[in-house]
Amino acid sequence: MAKSLAKKGLPLTIYARRKEVVEEMKSLGATAASSCREVAAASDVLISVVRDIPQTEEVIFGKDGVWEGIKEGATIVISSTISSEYCQKLYARAKERGVQVIDAGLSKSGPTNEEGGFTLMVGGDEDAVKRCWPVFEAMAKHIFHLGGIGMGQAYKLVNQLAGISNGIITRECLNLGLKAGLDLQKMLDVIRVSTGNSWRLESLDYMMKARKLRPAAKGPAAKAPRRDLGTKDRDLAIKLAEKVGANIPLLRFIAELDAESAYDAYSAMMRQFD
Repeated sequence: MAKSLAKKGLPLTIYARRKEVVEEMKSLGATAASSCREVAAASDVLISVVRDIPQTEEVIFGKDGVWEGIKEGATIVISSTISSEYCQKLYARAKERGVQVIDAGLSKSGPTNEEGGFTLMVGGDEDAVKRCWPVFEAMAKHIFHLGGIGMGQAYKLVNQLAGISNGIITRECLNLGLKAGLDLQKMLDVIRVSTGNSWRLESLDYMMKARKLRPAAKGPAAKAPRRDLGTKDRDLAIKLAEKVGANIPLLRFIAELDAESAYDAYSAMMRQFD
């Protein structure tokens, strides 16, 4: 996202904890800030992309955070996957200070992090969204304004539910094939042009063809579970379903499933990838 903004020539001030990220963005013309407060003081539109609500709270209200430097009339864009309720509360609090808030759920349009190739699911006031539209166009291939504040997150969670479910089905099918002695790449080639294709298949096919492999782990690390960043989004989708009274038997089954053990051949294969 940040690379897309810089390469489109938009003035960009960034803050990141990883030095290599900062140096790369500086090489693209971005200005490095020493804190979130400094970014806020320099910006009309601020975009926050972190893991969850606690990290969002730290970015906005923590020491040297956005709240200490933000200007009246500025807009905060929340692109982390968090709850609609949090975005709505932040919107109300920011409004008292003359600051607008938009939620812009972020997803990939394809299997790679192609610059400008994302999908944005946007919720917020019409005037605020319109002002930020050139920024969104620089980052995303597909942009949807879906209603008021919080609606972007709601659409994102529905999308995540589809992605999580597709991911489990992909594991089960490929695990069966691997156990039966089928060739992984040939399975991907067949399924990608057949009825079983999905974003998960496309992503795995990309990794295979790009040969993004690492040496096989040994000892305890060889059996260690891979970090599943979808767990947070799955739990948020469950909370949304409970709030609106939607039945989600498949998602509840997935939440209880030990996929790492159940799909052992697939899990062993995936540990070879970065």
